[in-house]
Amino acid sequence: MNNNPVEILQNLIRFDTSNPPGNESECIKYLNEIFTDAGFETQILAKDPNRPNLITRFTGQGKTSPLLLYGHVDVVPIENQEWKYPPFEAKIEEGK
Repeated sequence: MNNNPVEILQNLIRFDTSNPPGNESECIKYLNEIFTDAGFETQILAKDPNRPNLITRFTGQGKTSPLLLYGHVDVVPIENQEWKYPPFEAKIEEGK
């Protein structure tokens, strides 16, 4: 698995997870692979197979308080908005 942060971000941006309908399953599979390759314990739970949740855990040494990070992969719809570049292209342009 590629561990270049820019390429990982580009790959994540390329998943159209516009909600509705969401369709986050492929993005969750990609994230699951990243976390698994990095040594995290992972679990995917889903009431709707197209809208799964990914739970990951990296066990520390117990010397400090635990840290919880929470996020989501669905995004708002892109219709009726002006875009200089296609929003799911993740193209690097003008150094950005």
